[in-house]
Amino acid sequence: MPQMHELVAFEAAARHMSFTGAAAELNLTQGAVSRAVAALEQRLRTPLFKRVRQRVVLTPVGRDYQDQARALLGQLNAATRQAMSANPVEQTLHVATLPTFGIHWLAPRLPLFQAMRPHVTVNLASRLRPFSFEAEPFDVAIHHGDPAWPGGTLRRLMNETMIPMCSPEYRHSKAITSPADLAGATLIHLRTRPAAWAEWHAKAGLPGDSAFRGPVYDQFGMAVASAAAGLGVALLPEMFAAEQIEEGKLITLFDLEVSTGSAYYVVLPETGHKSAAADFAEWLAVQLMD
Repeated sequence: MPQMHELVAFEAAARHMSFTGAAAELNLTQGAVSRAVAALEQRLRTPLFKRVRQRVVLTPVGRDYQDQARALLGQLNAATRQAMSANPVEQTLHVATLPTFGIHWLAPRLPLFQAMRPHVTVNLASRLRPFSFEAEPFDVAIHHGDPAWPGGTLRRLMNETMIPMCSPEYRHSKAITSPADLAGATLIHLRTRPAAWAEWHAKAGLPGDSAFRGPVYDQFGMAVASAAAGLGVALLPEMFAAEQIEEGKLITLFDLEVSTGSAYYVVLPETGHKSAAADFAEWLAVQLMD
């Protein structure tokens, strides 16, 4: 196995493309960096750098090894910071959440959970798809879609429904007073719910030929911001637009919702979990259960 100082010296030299730059960053001599890299090359039995006109460049093996070394050092750095921040009296809860759910619903309400469990530190990270709890360092996950998660136990939180929203100014400019008036409006679509507007049109008794026109966004957060900025009408879950509605930046146009047929779930590891994770899941269920 390579020595840590060899990896650190190599990664810095590869990033700077200079032993001198690496030495300055690491507060070492250029000779010390050169010796560390040479020891690593000897250990690997292959050159990582070659000299070209008094400068160093990575070999093909060196480029591949740089990516792996950088990822490894980054993971070690994150793990070290996590260990340093841990308090033996406290529990740490690692939560994987959908980005929009985390930003627009979970983070603003975390103080409520922290008030219940003041000795629990909650770390949030974004994940869009199911993962293995054995391979990823998470205690809880928020999932949207079908009730399936290998190695996880799911609890349904709420069904997903969406309702048309836009800014007050946009409604006034387009004189929108009935569903039929949306024929002259720009419809904002979400890539992961491509049929949502067509389903809403059908429910409203409108022709579907104009239901697919308009810009498409990857995330609800983008659609919320665009609708609030006056770019059009978006189908949105009210839970993700609560702040904009409260501030008067968004209004609901009609009391006609459409269900996407999917739901939100909280997921715990199938093979066991922390007591704080169970408390967190129960708190979510109380907050969101419909």
